[in-house]
Parts: sequence; C-alpha cells; structure tokens
Amino acid sequence: MSVDFSQLIQPDIIEEIDFETLYAERQEALINLWSSEEQPTIRQTLTRESEPLVKLLQENCYREMILRNRINQAARALLLAYATKNDLDQLGANFNVKRLIVSPADNSTTPPTEAIMESDDAFRERIQLAFDTLSVAGPEAAYKKFARDADGRVGDVSVISPQPAYITLTILQADSLTGAASPELIQIVSNAVTAEDVRPIGDRVTVQSAFIVNYAINAKLYIGKDPEAATLLQQAITNVTAYATKQKRLGRSIRMSAIYAALHIDGVNRVELISPTADVVLTSAQASYCTNISVTIGGIE
Repeated sequence: MSVDFSQLIQPDIIEEIDFETLYAERQEALINLWSSEEQPTIRQTLTRESEPLVKLLQENCYREMILRNRINQAARALLLAYATKNDLDQLGANFNVKRLIVSPADNSTTPPTEAIMESDDAFRERIQLAFDTLSVAGPEAAYKKFARDADGRVGDVSVISPQPAYITLTILQADSLTGAASPELIQIVSNAVTAEDVRPIGDRVTVQSAFIVNYAINAKLYIGKDPEAATLLQQAITNVTAYATKQKRLGRSIRMSAIYAALHIDGVNRVELISPTADVVLTSAQASYCTNISVTIGGIE
C-alpha cells in the first residue's frame, strides 16, 4: 500500500521563516559588532525606523528571507510529496516513469491546441507504484500501475479478485464527462495488463468501465444580515464544486456531512440540503458524477 503523503509531517529540512524573529537576531548580531560602550547608542538607533541603518538592516533581512525561502523550495523540489511540474518529471525519471499525455496537441486548430498532460497528483501516484511492478506475483498495486501506465486517460483504477485466479480491473476515464471509460480505452488497458510479461500465467483478467452513479447537489443557504450574499454564495458554490470534483474517484462515497461542511462557511447561519437526501455510498467499482449543483440564498436569519 502506498504512503499517504497527507499524513506525513513536514520534513525537518523545511524551515519555518519568520521576519520578526530573523530581524531580532540580526539586530543583536549587529549590536555585538560594537564595543560595550557603544552598544547602548546603537541599540537606541535601531529603535528609530527613519535611521538609514535600520532601513539597510530591514532590507538585508528581507533578502535573507527570500534566500531561505528559495532553499525551502529547492528542498521541496527533491521530495516526491512536494515536487511539481518539471521537478516532478525529474523525480519520475529516477523511477523510469514518464508523465503521460491525456489529450495530444492539435496544431490544425486556430490557435493551436496545446496537449493536456497528466496532472501532478495522478503522476505522483504512478511514481509511488513504480516498485510494485517489479513483482511477478500479480499484486493489486502492480495491476494498478500497469493500467495507469497504459494510457494517460486512465484517471483511476480499482482491482478486486471476486474468486481465486479471477481479476477484475475497473477504470475511470479522466477526460470523460461522467468518468465512464470508452471501449477503446478498455481495450488499451486490457492489452497492457494481459501482456505475457505482465500477467501471471494463472490470472484471468477482466477490464471494465466504472459504473457511474449520478447525483445532484441542491441546497439553500440562510445567512445573517451583514454578510454580502453574492460573495457568500460564490464561495459556497466553489467549495461544494471542489468537493464533488475531489470525490469523482472510484469508491469515494458522497457524504452529506461533507457537503454541509463545504456549504456552512462563515456568515452562513443554516444550510438546508434538499439533495442528496442520504449518503451516496459507492463500491470500488463505482464512481460518482454530479449532474448539477444548485445553491441559492433561502433567506436571512
């Protein structure tokens, strides 16, 4: 099972940077450069914001903050949990894993359409699975890795064995509106996971599309007298849309409590959730698709 990066504490190499702390340290270091007789005068000088010495020290301290932050960024770029974009590509190369193309570029359009590449999160998950493909015993993670490597459009994979020697892979298509996988993509993945150098000889592998469960979010917000209704409404819609997008994965159930939490932001006194009326509980072969999000102001309380 892959490590859940969200559960890791921040590494010690990442430094917490605070201007006031750094500035106080630099002040003391500067004062100590003078003799004990001169130090009281220098200390008094540093209390006046208009002093050129103070301006220089503040600017120097700010530059040090920028440098330390750059060091933090460089450290993050070397860690799989934090690396993004080209830095993540470089880490992937260490594991012989390359970022996939979800949708190829099209130079025949005006303007030309750029290629849509695999997201950082999806790419990071595949890098984590790299070592699982070294096994010849057909573990769950290995099947997931081979399926994800088959095509950049594979957004998620689940693997179950309903009975001994029978394996069922369910795939979610990243560029599909609902997430249902096309017959073409199913065949591509099937060819990849049933290759002679991939599939254990005793396994009987079936690849299928995710079973899509539709639902809609319909809610009314009751707000106080002071808040700006339009701002609150937009934030609530943004929050609940982000939740629906995040949960569009295999086996991720839609919980009413999470929808309430997304909608109940500061300034909202009460949320009336009209739909869904119950949790949408999914199996590993199912994925949710939100057909509509309707959030309105129900009144002022």
